[in-house]
Amino acid sequence: MGRKIKKAITVVIAGMIIGSQFADMSAVGSIVQAEAGDHREAEKETDPEEDKDENKNPEEDKDPEEDKNPEEDKDENKDPDKDSEKEDKDPEEDSEKEAIKPYQIVYNEPDGENGYYIHRPDVRITHMSKRGTTRYLFKNGNNEQQEGILDRQNESFLLKQLNFTDGGNELKIWMEDEKGHRVENSESQKEFWLDSSKPVVHYEITGGSEIWHKDIAEVRVESSDGLNGSQIAEIICKTGEKVIGKSNKETEKFRIEEESKNGEGIPVTFIVKDVAGNKTIVTDKVYIDRNVPEAAIQGVQDYMITSKPVKVNYLAEEENIFQVVQAHISKEDITGRKEETEITEWRIGKSDESGKMRKESSQTLTEDGIYKLRMNAADMAGHENQVERQVIIDKENPVIVHVDELDGKYLKYFRWDYSAGESVKDFTSYTYTMKLDDTVYRPGEKIEKEGMHTLVVEAVDSAGNKSDAKARFTIDHTPPVIRFENIREGESYEKERKFYIRTENPEDQIEYIKINGKKQNRKKQKKGYEIQLNEAKNYEIEVKAKDFAGNEKVSQIGFEIYEEKSLWQKIAEPVRKYIFYGNEKVIQDEKMVKEDKKEGKKKNIILWERAVLFGALIVVGIWKREKVKEIWKNLS
Repeated sequence: MGRKIKKAITVVIAGMIIGSQFADMSAVGSIVQAEAGDHREAEKETDPEEDKDENKNPEEDKDPEEDKNPEEDKDENKDPDKDSEKEDKDPEEDSEKEAIKPYQIVYNEPDGENGYYIHRPDVRITHMSKRGTTRYLFKNGNNEQQEGILDRQNESFLLKQLNFTDGGNELKIWMEDEKGHRVENSESQKEFWLDSSKPVVHYEITGGSEIWHKDIAEVRVESSDGLNGSQIAEIICKTGEKVIGKSNKETEKFRIEEESKNGEGIPVTFIVKDVAGNKTIVTDKVYIDRNVPEAAIQGVQDYMITSKPVKVNYLAEEENIFQVVQAHISKEDITGRKEETEITEWRIGKSDESGKMRKESSQTLTEDGIYKLRMNAADMAGHENQVERQVIIDKENPVIVHVDELDGKYLKYFRWDYSAGESVKDFTSYTYTMKLDDTVYRPGEKIEKEGMHTLVVEAVDSAGNKSDAKARFTIDHTPPVIRFENIREGESYEKERKFYIRTENPEDQIEYIKINGKKQNRKKQKKGYEIQLNEAKNYEIEVKAKDFAGNEKVSQIGFEIYEEKSLWQKIAEPVRKYIFYGNEKVIQDEKMVKEDKKEGKKKNIILWERAVLFGALIVVGIWKREKVKEIWKNLS
């Protein structure tokens, strides 16, 4: 009975020793977990049931009664103390070998986002056990490998920062016993994802960063994070503190719509962030001006007529920056003499009400004449504002307008559509009459009769001052007539042809001449446009003409130029005779070949047939003549 108790105690102790060894080996993974956390860590896991089976002692599965040796029954009366000493000796010997302790791995946690390091980490591996070895294999982002063995207790190895590169850095650690067998549950694997570089950013503002935009400015942002980088996570575009757009693409376009004020650019910021949390910030300015400058000519009304001096004020206002402000005065006196004056003196300041930039100038008009006032204001964005005014200072006669616009004109029809106030300008009441070709004309009446016409307008004011205006113009609604000289439609010409193209009315203009669809660049001569063609082929001539009234005409003509005939061809062609000698009649039929003049097709085989026929006829004739001579000689 005592021996059974001792044996049971021995089995329990042995089980505890084996269990502690497996507990120590499985602790390797838990130490790594505790020290390093669970960021991208891949460890082997085993089935607890498999561990249970593997650690089970096969002797323990046997029934204790089955192990009982009959001889042992005989020894039941032996000294139990001696037996216990013998049995207690085995467990002590087994415990002399210390269990393999797990290694330690110490590293700092990721300092970036999404499990990434933005600074290279420090990693230390320590062999903690008296027994066995700790092995490691390190592979950086450039696929450079480094491996080693730690076999002394408390021996350490430090993976320096230089060992790490951007991208995935993989570290594998495991333990082996004295026989080189891998210790179960000792393997661990850790990936260190590193991105130490900031994204590279390029941007392009449409048209350039220094120009002014009329409406919106479009900015194209391109970013990259390198081959081993964590790649672009986000692009943010801001104007001031306002976010106007976000994107998770490497390349994106953003529209800037804010307006500049007081000539200042709109601050634009581009923030590019990668997955690891690295940021690149770029700033610039964009200039946008949507508004047209204000321009005004004050103190006068358009088409104003007065007998008094006029003070004119030129005013321009712009909320940003002027590019140019100009003013010109064109004056025509009663003799028709014209003079041009530019305003050069400007007062510059800011508007008291709006705060806009302001330019102004003043001038007094005193002399008689027709004044055309022009003002132009443009900003840096290209917006332009033009203002025109016409002022007549006339102390004597009424001013008749629009008639001079008709003089020398070519029209398809004539109709005076201006009102009385638009036709005559005077600062007093007036009466006026209009005559067309010495016949009273009523405004609004449509005249379509072709030819030259004369319009006369007479005005008389209440003071008896008279004025008149006359204009001669031509009504023409007949298209031009195009003439082709020395050439006819559908004709065929040998070797070459010179011909002329002109309009029936010399004043009409030929817009273009096309030969077989190709425009010609030819100079007009006395007879018109001279054209010489030498190449044998079909031709199609197209001509377009236009008169001063805008009437147009297109004419076409087609003909052929063929190659010059040979002497044989010219000799053979007229042969149309039959040859007769004595009572014999020789008839040689000649087939006539019709030529298509429009298409210009002449075949050389026909010419050769005629030549051969002609030659045959000559030979037959000579032979017949000799034969007759011979017969006549014999008879004589």
